[in-house]
Amino acid sequence: MAIISREWMPNCAMKRIVCHWTAGAHKASQVDQAAYHILIEDDGGLVRGTHSIEDNVSTRDGRYAAHTLNLNTGSIGVSVCCMANAREQPFDPGPCPMTLKQWQTMARVVAELCQFYHIPVTPQTVLGHGEVERILAVRQKQKWDPMVLPWSPTMSKAEVGDAFRHLVAQYIENSTGLDEEQPPEVRVVIGKREIPGGIIANEEFYLKAAAVVEGLKWTLYNAAPEVIVLGTDMKDEPVYLSYMLLGDPDEVPEDATEAEIVTLVNHRGYVAARELAAELGAPLRWDEASRTITIGDISPPAVVARDQGSPPQYTIKPGDTLTAIAARLLGSGSRWREILGEDGAPFTDARARRLRPGSVVFLPAVSPAAAPVHTSPLPSVLDVDALVAVVPRDIRSFARDSIPIILAECGECGIVQPAQIAYILATSEHESKAGRFMVELWGPTPAQRRYEGRSDLGNTWPGDGFRFRGRGYVQITGRDNYATWSKRLNLDLVGNPEIVSRNPDIAAKILVQGMRDGSFRPRHNLERYITTDKQDFFNAREIINADKHTVDRGVSANRGERIAKIAHSYLDALNAAQQKPTA
Repeated sequence: MAIISREWMPNCAMKRIVCHWTAGAHKASQVDQAAYHILIEDDGGLVRGTHSIEDNVSTRDGRYAAHTLNLNTGSIGVSVCCMANAREQPFDPGPCPMTLKQWQTMARVVAELCQFYHIPVTPQTVLGHGEVERILAVRQKQKWDPMVLPWSPTMSKAEVGDAFRHLVAQYIENSTGLDEEQPPEVRVVIGKREIPGGIIANEEFYLKAAAVVEGLKWTLYNAAPEVIVLGTDMKDEPVYLSYMLLGDPDEVPEDATEAEIVTLVNHRGYVAARELAAELGAPLRWDEASRTITIGDISPPAVVARDQGSPPQYTIKPGDTLTAIAARLLGSGSRWREILGEDGAPFTDARARRLRPGSVVFLPAVSPAAAPVHTSPLPSVLDVDALVAVVPRDIRSFARDSIPIILAECGECGIVQPAQIAYILATSEHESKAGRFMVELWGPTPAQRRYEGRSDLGNTWPGDGFRFRGRGYVQITGRDNYATWSKRLNLDLVGNPEIVSRNPDIAAKILVQGMRDGSFRPRHNLERYITTDKQDFFNAREIINADKHTVDRGVSANRGERIAKIAHSYLDALNAAQQKPTA
């Protein structure tokens, strides 16, 4: 869809487009309009300049847009309204910095002008004011606009110019640009800050990466295919977030430099809201009425009855599954078939997989007098609170979601011994922080670099090390492991490894069944180390890895001892729950 009015583009011969910023406020002034043909304000809105583009076919009459010294003939001047009182060295964007929306809109404007006037996208024909002197050898008295990006000020002017031309070329190639199929937009609030650029795509909530960086006042250190590295005031170590590119193409070119990838992320990168919430250690909530994602410490939606005697209803949150809801609210994940849809009909397997945030389900109404007595060693929904209470405070919100799902899978798999359940929960807490990190944080560290080409993991294709990095509650790693679980679960985890991190039910199946059956390390399973007669929590670490003696930086105890201590905490809570009166 064109954004420039046809009236603004008279039929004439033009050969060049020079891009600028006004060095003023975010709105176009009369002075600005006299200097440029098209201006872009902070909201992306276009303002037409005083002079027609046709006025610059010839400059002999003195009536033209004088945007570039000694280079106005045959040149179109396009400018973003911003950068008042900006300083180049040391860089300071001033009170009106150029916004990402302005940058993107300027690229769309230039793309449409190039198409209409048949101007090729080259450094000689599409360039910034700050490139004119270097590329065309026409002196411009220290002009540097718009060649420094406030969201990525370390990029050189040459890198910025090349990135801009690349973006213009993409718009031209895709005709309608990146708006060809825009995902639905949603409002995003993180803490008390509203962050623009929220969307729903691929059945997930995503946030614009550049908006997150700007809104949270973080720093984008670097970017690689699929991962960005961020600096925050939360911790000394960087934060790693996976991302997707919105638009076509939606993948990073194989030969892209780090600077080019950073630019792509700033323009078209989106991070998963759930992954960001995990990094912030905060719950994520969705309100359908206001179409708002909230990441922060707010109360979870309550289960309320519609009328006296009506079955209680529950509003689906992102990441909810019927199994998890049943485990959390009905005491057993196996009771999910008792839950009814909004139309009052029971769920089939296929319908359950199409569960969407914001929809309403109805729970079976059970009077207190008719409530079943819990005879199973598995904890009831009330006892889950006691398990969550032993979890470190910063990951309790994740444990509250993951523990019922894991308990439900334990029930499905016939695991009822409290000690075995305790060690499974301890493993989840150690490996993924109780579901906080469903995807392995990627540096890459030296150890992670060694994933690449490891035949014992089945990583035989280039990129397998990163592609098959750790995911889920137990952080399965390597192509072979993903292939094994693909066969067991009848899912294509090799083609879609992200299923493990995005579907808590699948992650729980891998954790529980793998530990029960000794799938991670042959002959090392729960029964070997933990039975009704013994609780060898230290050596039980062999079920997952032979690293029980490893001592991690910053701690004194080895992994075997640390996980054993966590398991004992869960076991104490489980035993206390069993001793409560059941009537």
